[in-house]
Amino acid sequence: MDTFKPLLKGTDLAKSLGTKPGPWMKDALDVVMAWQLRNPDSTDADAAIEAVRASREKQTDSELPSRLASHFLELTIPPFFPQNKGNLNTLEKSRQPAPWKDPGSQYVLDVLRWSIGAMSRKEKEARWHLLVPPILKMIDDTDTTWKARGCQLLGGLLESLQRISSGDESIKKGGLRQDSTDFLQRTGYHNVFAEALLPFFTYIPSLTREDEAVQLFNELFPTLTALGLLLPVGSGKGSTRTGLLDKIVREGILAPLGHFPTPWAYPELAAVITRHLPLVVSHLGIESVKHLPTLIPLLSTLLQEPFVVNHQGLTLGALKAFQAMIQNAWPRIPGHRGEIMMGLCLCWERCMDESCRLRYVEEIKAEMQETVAMLDAVMQNVKEDSKRVTWEEEKRELLGTSRSYQGLFSLGDM
Repeated sequence: MDTFKPLLKGTDLAKSLGTKPGPWMKDALDVVMAWQLRNPDSTDADAAIEAVRASREKQTDSELPSRLASHFLELTIPPFFPQNKGNLNTLEKSRQPAPWKDPGSQYVLDVLRWSIGAMSRKEKEARWHLLVPPILKMIDDTDTTWKARGCQLLGGLLESLQRISSGDESIKKGGLRQDSTDFLQRTGYHNVFAEALLPFFTYIPSLTREDEAVQLFNELFPTLTALGLLLPVGSGKGSTRTGLLDKIVREGILAPLGHFPTPWAYPELAAVITRHLPLVVSHLGIESVKHLPTLIPLLSTLLQEPFVVNHQGLTLGALKAFQAMIQNAWPRIPGHRGEIMMGLCLCWERCMDESCRLRYVEEIKAEMQETVAMLDAVMQNVKEDSKRVTWEEEKRELLGTSRSYQGLFSLGDM
Protein backbone atom coordinates (compact mmCIF):
# COMPACT_ATOMS: atom_id res chain seq x y z
CA MET A 1 0.00 0.00 0.00
CA ASP A 2 2.87 2.41 0.81
CA THR A 3 4.14 2.16 -2.78
CA PHE A 4 1.12 4.07 -3.99
CA LYS A 5 1.34 7.09 -1.70
CA PRO A 6 1.61 10.23 -3.84
CA LEU A 7 4.95 12.00 -3.95
CA LEU A 8 3.12 15.22 -3.14
CA LYS A 9 0.40 16.20 -0.73
CA GLY A 10 -2.63 18.00 -2.11
CA THR A 11 -1.63 21.36 -0.63
CA ASP A 12 1.94 21.08 -1.99
CA LEU A 13 0.61 20.14 -5.42
CA ALA A 14 -1.74 23.12 -5.48
CA LYS A 15 1.12 25.43 -4.46
CA SER A 16 3.39 24.05 -7.18
CA LEU A 17 0.68 24.58 -9.81
CA GLY A 18 -0.03 28.10 -8.54
CA THR A 19 -3.70 27.45 -7.80
CA LYS A 20 -6.00 26.82 -4.87
CA PRO A 21 -7.05 23.38 -3.60
CA GLY A 22 -10.36 22.23 -4.99
CA PRO A 23 -12.32 19.33 -6.52
CA TRP A 24 -9.68 19.03 -9.24
CA MET A 25 -7.16 17.80 -6.67
CA LYS A 26 -8.42 14.22 -6.58
CA ASP A 27 -7.87 13.77 -10.31
CA ALA A 28 -4.50 15.49 -10.05
CA LEU A 29 -3.36 13.11 -7.33
CA ASP A 30 -4.56 10.22 -9.47
CA VAL A 31 -2.28 11.45 -12.24
CA VAL A 32 0.64 11.60 -9.80
CA MET A 33 0.00 8.02 -8.70
CA ALA A 34 -0.38 6.85 -12.30
CA TRP A 35 2.97 8.49 -13.09
CA GLN A 36 4.48 6.61 -10.15
CA LEU A 37 3.16 3.33 -11.51
CA ARG A 38 4.95 4.01 -14.79
CA ASN A 39 8.10 5.20 -13.01
CA PRO A 40 8.34 3.12 -9.82
CA ASP A 41 12.01 3.91 -9.17
CA SER A 42 11.76 7.67 -9.58
CA THR A 43 11.27 10.14 -6.74
CA ASP A 44 11.34 13.24 -8.92
CA ALA A 45 8.38 15.31 -7.75
CA ASP A 46 8.92 17.90 -10.50
CA ALA A 47 8.36 15.27 -13.18
CA ALA A 48 5.11 14.23 -11.50
CA ILE A 49 3.99 17.88 -11.43
CA GLU A 50 4.70 18.16 -15.15
CA ALA A 51 2.54 15.11 -15.73
CA VAL A 52 -0.29 16.84 -13.89
CA ARG A 53 0.16 20.00 -15.97
CA ALA A 54 0.10 17.99 -19.19
CA SER A 55 -3.00 16.12 -18.09
CA ARG A 56 -4.84 19.36 -17.23
CA GLU A 57 -3.88 20.96 -20.53
CA LYS A 58 -5.06 17.97 -22.53
CA GLN A 59 -8.13 17.61 -20.28
CA THR A 60 -7.74 13.82 -20.30
CA ASP A 61 -9.07 11.53 -17.62
CA SER A 62 -6.76 9.87 -15.16
CA GLU A 63 -5.71 6.34 -16.07
CA LEU A 64 -4.96 5.40 -12.49
CA PRO A 65 -8.23 3.79 -11.32
CA SER A 66 -8.32 0.80 -13.66
CA ARG A 67 -4.55 0.18 -13.48
CA LEU A 68 -4.52 0.44 -9.72
CA ALA A 69 -7.60 -1.79 -9.43
CA SER A 70 -5.92 -4.43 -11.59
CA HIS A 71 -2.82 -4.28 -9.41
CA PHE A 72 -4.90 -4.73 -6.25
CA LEU A 73 -6.87 -7.66 -7.70
CA GLU A 74 -3.77 -9.45 -8.96
CA LEU A 75 -1.31 -8.84 -6.12
CA THR A 76 -2.81 -7.21 -3.03
CA ILE A 77 -6.10 -9.05 -2.45
CA PRO A 78 -5.38 -12.76 -3.31
CA PRO A 79 -3.00 -13.39 -0.34
CA PHE A 80 -5.85 -12.53 2.04
CA PHE A 81 -8.14 -15.11 0.39
CA PRO A 82 -5.89 -18.16 -0.02
CA GLN A 83 -7.20 -21.31 -1.64
CA ASN A 84 -7.68 -24.23 0.73
CA LYS A 85 -4.99 -26.88 0.54
CA GLY A 86 -6.18 -30.18 -0.87
CA ASN A 87 -4.52 -32.29 1.85
CA LEU A 88 -6.51 -30.68 4.67
CA ASN A 89 -9.78 -32.12 5.87
CA THR A 90 -12.83 -29.98 6.50
CA LEU A 91 -12.22 -29.67 10.25
CA GLU A 92 -8.62 -28.55 9.75
CA LYS A 93 -9.71 -26.01 7.15
CA SER A 94 -12.30 -24.54 9.51
CA ARG A 95 -9.66 -24.10 12.24
CA GLN A 96 -7.28 -22.14 10.06
CA PRO A 97 -7.55 -18.37 10.61
CA ALA A 98 -8.90 -16.40 7.65
CA PRO A 99 -6.53 -13.48 6.88
CA TRP A 100 -9.37 -11.30 5.60
CA LYS A 101 -11.15 -11.58 8.96
CA ASP A 102 -8.27 -10.03 10.88
CA PRO A 103 -9.28 -6.58 12.21
CA GLY A 104 -6.06 -5.12 10.85
CA SER A 105 -6.84 -6.40 7.36
CA GLN A 106 -10.25 -4.78 6.90
CA TYR A 107 -8.78 -2.29 4.46
CA VAL A 108 -8.56 -5.15 1.96
CA LEU A 109 -12.37 -5.29 1.78
CA ASP A 110 -12.45 -1.54 1.16
CA VAL A 111 -9.86 -2.00 -1.58
CA LEU A 112 -11.99 -4.76 -3.14
CA ARG A 113 -15.09 -2.55 -3.03
CA TRP A 114 -13.19 0.36 -4.54
CA SER A 115 -11.77 -1.86 -7.30
CA ILE A 116 -15.27 -2.98 -8.28
CA GLY A 117 -16.34 0.64 -8.73
CA ALA A 118 -13.15 1.73 -10.47
CA MET A 119 -13.33 -0.64 -13.45
CA SER A 120 -15.49 -0.55 -16.54
CA ARG A 121 -17.86 -3.37 -17.39
CA LYS A 122 -15.40 -4.90 -19.85
CA GLU A 123 -12.60 -4.69 -17.31
CA LYS A 124 -14.77 -6.44 -14.73
CA GLU A 125 -15.54 -9.24 -17.15
CA ALA A 126 -11.85 -9.61 -18.02
CA ARG A 127 -10.92 -9.87 -14.34
CA TRP A 128 -13.98 -11.83 -13.27
CA HIS A 129 -11.77 -14.71 -12.10
CA LEU A 130 -10.11 -12.33 -9.65
CA LEU A 131 -13.25 -10.53 -8.45
CA VAL A 132 -15.57 -13.42 -7.69
CA PRO A 133 -13.50 -15.89 -5.56
CA PRO A 134 -13.00 -13.49 -2.61
CA ILE A 135 -16.69 -12.59 -2.64
CA LEU A 136 -17.82 -16.23 -2.77
CA LYS A 137 -15.44 -17.11 0.05
CA MET A 138 -17.13 -14.50 2.24
CA ILE A 139 -20.59 -15.69 1.21
CA ASP A 140 -19.66 -19.30 2.08
CA ASP A 141 -18.44 -18.35 5.56
CA THR A 142 -20.33 -19.79 8.50
CA ASP A 143 -20.73 -16.38 10.17
CA THR A 144 -23.89 -14.57 9.02
CA THR A 145 -22.13 -11.22 9.41
CA TRP A 146 -19.56 -12.20 6.79
CA LYS A 147 -22.27 -13.67 4.59
CA ALA A 148 -24.03 -10.30 4.71
CA ARG A 149 -20.83 -8.43 3.78
CA GLY A 150 -20.23 -10.85 0.93
CA CYS A 151 -23.78 -10.26 -0.31
CA GLN A 152 -23.19 -6.51 -0.15
CA LEU A 153 -20.03 -6.75 -2.27
CA LEU A 154 -21.72 -9.07 -4.77
CA GLY A 155 -24.69 -6.72 -4.98
CA GLY A 156 -22.37 -3.83 -5.80
CA LEU A 157 -20.68 -5.90 -8.49
CA LEU A 158 -23.97 -6.97 -10.08
CA GLU A 159 -25.43 -3.47 -9.96
CA SER A 160 -22.31 -2.08 -11.63
CA LEU A 161 -22.82 -4.46 -14.55
CA GLN A 162 -26.16 -2.77 -15.22
CA ARG A 163 -24.69 0.71 -15.54
CA ILE A 164 -24.09 2.08 -19.01
CA SER A 165 -21.26 4.45 -19.79
CA SER A 166 -22.16 7.62 -21.64
CA GLY A 167 -19.98 6.64 -24.58
CA ASP A 168 -21.42 3.16 -25.05
CA GLU A 169 -22.55 2.64 -28.64
CA SER A 170 -24.35 -0.66 -28.24
CA ILE A 171 -27.07 0.37 -25.81
CA LYS A 172 -30.15 -1.76 -26.07
CA LYS A 173 -33.66 -0.47 -25.54
CA GLY A 174 -34.57 -0.82 -21.88
CA GLY A 175 -31.31 0.56 -20.46
CA LEU A 176 -29.03 -2.49 -20.60
CA ARG A 177 -26.54 -3.73 -23.13
CA GLN A 178 -27.42 -7.13 -24.51
CA ASP A 179 -23.99 -8.49 -23.57
CA SER A 180 -24.41 -7.19 -20.03
CA THR A 181 -27.65 -9.17 -19.64
CA ASP A 182 -26.31 -12.45 -21.02
CA PHE A 183 -22.78 -12.34 -19.54
CA LEU A 184 -23.81 -14.23 -16.42
CA GLN A 185 -25.65 -16.85 -18.46
CA ARG A 186 -22.71 -17.33 -20.82
CA THR A 187 -20.41 -17.94 -17.88
CA GLY A 188 -22.92 -19.90 -15.81
CA TYR A 189 -22.44 -17.64 -12.81
CA HIS A 190 -26.13 -16.75 -12.59
CA ASN A 191 -26.76 -20.30 -11.34
CA VAL A 192 -23.74 -20.18 -9.05
CA PHE A 193 -24.95 -17.00 -7.37
CA ALA A 194 -28.61 -18.05 -7.18
CA GLU A 195 -27.73 -21.43 -5.65
CA ALA A 196 -25.46 -19.74 -3.13
CA LEU A 197 -27.89 -16.98 -2.11
CA LEU A 198 -31.42 -18.42 -2.16
CA PRO A 199 -30.79 -20.85 0.75
CA PHE A 200 -30.04 -17.83 2.95
CA PHE A 201 -33.77 -17.19 3.13
CA THR A 202 -33.90 -20.14 5.55
CA TYR A 203 -31.70 -18.25 8.02
CA ILE A 204 -34.65 -17.20 10.15
CA PRO A 205 -35.57 -17.49 13.82
CA SER A 206 -35.44 -19.58 15.85
CA LEU A 207 -32.40 -21.23 14.25
CA THR A 208 -30.89 -17.81 13.51
CA ARG A 209 -31.03 -14.81 15.80
CA GLU A 210 -33.42 -12.16 14.56
CA ASP A 211 -30.79 -9.39 14.46
CA GLU A 212 -28.47 -11.60 12.39
CA ALA A 213 -31.31 -12.52 10.02
CA VAL A 214 -32.19 -8.82 9.64
CA GLN A 215 -28.59 -7.99 8.72
CA LEU A 216 -28.45 -10.82 6.18
CA PHE A 217 -31.88 -10.19 4.59
CA ASN A 218 -31.14 -6.47 4.21
CA GLU A 219 -28.26 -7.33 1.88
CA LEU A 220 -29.81 -10.45 0.36
CA PHE A 221 -32.88 -8.86 -1.21
CA PRO A 222 -31.06 -6.13 -3.21
CA THR A 223 -28.38 -8.58 -4.36
CA LEU A 224 -30.82 -11.20 -5.63
CA THR A 225 -32.94 -8.51 -7.27
CA ALA A 226 -29.85 -7.14 -9.05
CA LEU A 227 -29.06 -10.69 -10.19
CA GLY A 228 -32.59 -11.05 -11.55
CA LEU A 229 -32.30 -7.82 -13.53
CA LEU A 230 -29.24 -9.23 -15.32
CA LEU A 231 -31.28 -12.16 -16.64
CA PRO A 232 -33.30 -12.02 -19.88
CA VAL A 233 -36.94 -10.99 -19.61
CA GLY A 234 -38.17 -13.56 -22.15
CA SER A 235 -39.85 -16.84 -21.31
CA GLY A 236 -37.52 -19.06 -23.31
CA LYS A 237 -35.34 -21.89 -22.04
CA GLY A 238 -33.05 -21.30 -19.10
CA SER A 239 -33.25 -18.88 -16.22
CA THR A 240 -35.30 -15.73 -16.71
CA ARG A 241 -35.81 -12.53 -14.77
CA THR A 242 -39.42 -13.40 -13.94
CA GLY A 243 -38.45 -16.87 -12.78
CA LEU A 244 -35.89 -15.60 -10.27
CA LEU A 245 -38.12 -12.79 -9.03
CA ASP A 246 -40.91 -15.34 -8.49
CA LYS A 247 -38.50 -17.39 -6.39
CA ILE A 248 -37.64 -14.33 -4.33
CA VAL A 249 -41.34 -13.81 -3.58
CA ARG A 250 -41.96 -17.46 -2.73
CA GLU A 251 -38.77 -18.26 -0.83
CA GLY A 252 -37.85 -14.84 0.53
CA ILE A 253 -41.25 -13.41 1.45
CA LEU A 254 -44.00 -16.00 1.62
CA ALA A 255 -41.93 -18.83 3.13
CA PRO A 256 -40.33 -16.87 6.01
CA LEU A 257 -43.52 -15.01 6.97
CA GLY A 258 -45.53 -18.20 6.66
CA HIS A 259 -43.03 -20.04 8.88
CA PHE A 260 -43.42 -17.57 11.76
CA PRO A 261 -45.99 -18.54 14.43
CA THR A 262 -47.65 -15.23 13.54
CA PRO A 263 -46.41 -12.49 11.17
CA TRP A 264 -45.88 -10.34 14.27
CA ALA A 265 -43.64 -12.92 16.01
CA TYR A 266 -40.43 -11.33 14.67
CA PRO A 267 -41.40 -7.75 13.82
CA GLU A 268 -37.93 -6.48 12.87
CA LEU A 269 -37.40 -9.25 10.31
CA ALA A 270 -40.99 -8.98 9.05
CA ALA A 271 -40.44 -5.25 8.56
CA VAL A 272 -37.34 -5.93 6.44
CA ILE A 273 -39.23 -8.46 4.31
CA THR A 274 -42.23 -6.20 3.67
CA ARG A 275 -39.99 -3.20 2.98
CA HIS A 276 -38.26 -5.03 0.12
CA LEU A 277 -41.45 -6.47 -1.34
CA PRO A 278 -42.48 -3.37 -3.38
CA LEU A 279 -39.25 -3.34 -5.41
CA VAL A 280 -39.58 -7.02 -6.33
CA VAL A 281 -43.24 -6.55 -7.25
CA SER A 282 -42.48 -3.47 -9.35
CA HIS A 283 -39.97 -5.47 -11.41
CA LEU A 284 -42.46 -8.31 -11.81
CA GLY A 285 -45.14 -5.89 -13.00
CA ILE A 286 -48.32 -7.61 -14.15
CA GLU A 287 -46.63 -10.99 -13.54
CA SER A 288 -47.18 -10.35 -9.84
CA VAL A 289 -50.88 -11.26 -10.21
CA LYS A 290 -50.00 -14.91 -9.60
CA HIS A 291 -48.95 -14.02 -6.04
CA LEU A 292 -52.11 -12.11 -5.10
CA PRO A 293 -53.95 -15.12 -3.55
CA THR A 294 -51.10 -15.62 -1.07
CA LEU A 295 -49.68 -12.13 -0.57
CA ILE A 296 -52.94 -10.24 0.01
CA PRO A 297 -54.18 -12.46 2.88
CA LEU A 298 -50.71 -12.42 4.44
CA LEU A 299 -50.46 -8.63 4.40
CA SER A 300 -54.05 -8.24 5.57
CA THR A 301 -53.45 -10.59 8.49
CA LEU A 302 -50.34 -8.64 9.42
CA LEU A 303 -52.27 -5.35 9.54
CA GLN A 304 -54.91 -6.98 11.71
CA GLU A 305 -52.39 -7.83 14.45
CA PRO A 306 -53.43 -6.10 17.69
CA PHE A 307 -50.09 -4.37 18.29
CA VAL A 308 -48.88 -3.85 14.73
CA VAL A 309 -49.17 -0.05 14.99
CA ASN A 310 -46.56 -0.12 17.75
CA HIS A 311 -43.99 -1.08 15.12
CA GLN A 312 -43.82 1.79 12.65
CA GLY A 313 -41.52 0.09 10.13
CA LEU A 314 -43.61 -3.05 9.90
CA THR A 315 -46.90 -1.17 9.49
CA LEU A 316 -45.52 1.16 6.83
CA GLY A 317 -43.85 -1.77 5.07
CA ALA A 318 -47.14 -3.66 4.84
CA LEU A 319 -48.97 -0.59 3.53
CA LYS A 320 -46.30 0.11 0.90
CA ALA A 321 -46.52 -3.55 -0.12
CA PHE A 322 -50.28 -3.22 -0.52
CA GLN A 323 -49.77 -0.14 -2.68
CA ALA A 324 -47.24 -1.96 -4.88
CA MET A 325 -49.64 -4.87 -5.37
CA ILE A 326 -52.52 -2.54 -6.26
CA GLN A 327 -50.36 -0.58 -8.71
CA ASN A 328 -48.85 -3.58 -10.52
CA ALA A 329 -51.61 -6.20 -10.34
CA TRP A 330 -54.63 -3.87 -10.59
CA PRO A 331 -56.66 -5.98 -13.09
CA ARG A 332 -57.15 -8.66 -10.42
CA ILE A 333 -57.36 -6.39 -7.39
CA PRO A 334 -61.20 -6.06 -7.42
CA GLY A 335 -61.49 -9.70 -6.43
CA HIS A 336 -59.34 -9.10 -3.34
CA ARG A 337 -60.82 -5.82 -2.17
CA GLY A 338 -62.58 -7.45 0.79
CA GLU A 339 -59.37 -8.75 2.38
CA ILE A 340 -57.56 -5.51 1.66
CA MET A 341 -60.25 -3.42 3.33
CA MET A 342 -60.45 -5.78 6.31
CA GLY A 343 -56.78 -5.22 7.12
CA LEU A 344 -56.97 -1.48 6.50
CA CYS A 345 -60.09 -0.92 8.58
CA LEU A 346 -58.85 -2.79 11.64
CA CYS A 347 -55.49 -1.06 11.42
CA TRP A 348 -57.26 2.32 11.05
CA GLU A 349 -59.22 1.72 14.25
CA ARG A 350 -56.02 0.99 16.15
CA CYS A 351 -54.44 4.12 14.69
CA MET A 352 -57.34 6.17 16.00
CA ASP A 353 -56.90 4.60 19.45
CA GLU A 354 -53.14 5.28 19.48
CA SER A 355 -53.18 8.74 17.88
CA CYS A 356 -52.55 10.50 21.19
CA ARG A 357 -49.74 8.18 22.29
CA LEU A 358 -47.67 7.57 19.14
CA ARG A 359 -46.27 10.55 17.24
CA TYR A 360 -45.82 8.67 13.97
CA VAL A 361 -49.46 7.56 13.70
CA GLU A 362 -50.27 10.47 11.37
CA GLU A 363 -47.74 9.14 8.86
CA ILE A 364 -49.33 5.69 9.01
CA LYS A 365 -52.81 7.16 8.58
CA ALA A 366 -51.65 9.12 5.52
CA GLU A 367 -50.29 5.92 3.92
CA MET A 368 -53.56 4.14 4.67
CA GLN A 369 -55.53 6.93 3.01
CA GLU A 370 -53.24 6.67 -0.02
CA THR A 371 -53.82 2.91 -0.17
CA VAL A 372 -57.60 3.31 -0.02
CA ALA A 373 -57.44 6.04 -2.68
CA MET A 374 -55.53 3.69 -4.99
CA LEU A 375 -58.02 0.90 -4.38
CA ASP A 376 -60.92 3.28 -5.00
CA ALA A 377 -59.35 4.42 -8.28
CA VAL A 378 -59.07 0.81 -9.43
CA MET A 379 -62.68 0.10 -8.53
CA GLN A 380 -63.93 3.25 -10.25
CA ASN A 381 -62.32 2.09 -13.49
CA VAL A 382 -63.52 -1.50 -13.67
CA LYS A 383 -65.41 -2.32 -16.84
CA GLU A 384 -68.39 -4.02 -15.18
CA ASP A 385 -70.96 -1.48 -13.98
CA SER A 386 -72.22 -3.96 -11.40
CA LYS A 387 -68.85 -4.07 -9.64
CA ARG A 388 -68.68 -0.29 -9.43
CA VAL A 389 -72.19 -0.15 -7.98
CA THR A 390 -71.34 -2.90 -5.48
CA TRP A 391 -68.21 -1.03 -4.42
CA GLU A 392 -70.16 2.15 -3.76
CA GLU A 393 -72.66 0.20 -1.67
CA GLU A 394 -69.84 -1.42 0.31
CA LYS A 395 -68.34 1.99 1.04
CA ARG A 396 -71.69 3.36 2.24
CA GLU A 397 -72.23 0.37 4.52
CA LEU A 398 -68.72 0.70 5.95
CA LEU A 399 -69.11 4.44 6.57
CA GLY A 400 -72.42 3.73 8.26
CA THR A 401 -70.81 1.43 10.81
CA SER A 402 -68.45 4.10 12.20
CA ARG A 403 -67.84 7.79 11.60
CA SER A 404 -64.09 7.18 12.09
CA TYR A 405 -63.92 5.57 8.63
CA GLN A 406 -64.77 8.90 6.97
CA GLY A 407 -61.16 9.98 7.40
CA LEU A 408 -59.96 6.74 5.81
CA PHE A 409 -61.82 7.62 2.60
CA SER A 410 -60.85 11.30 2.65
CA LEU A 411 -57.29 11.63 1.37
CA GLY A 412 -55.61 14.53 3.08
CA ASP A 413 -58.63 15.21 5.29
CA MET A 414 -57.79 13.94 8.76
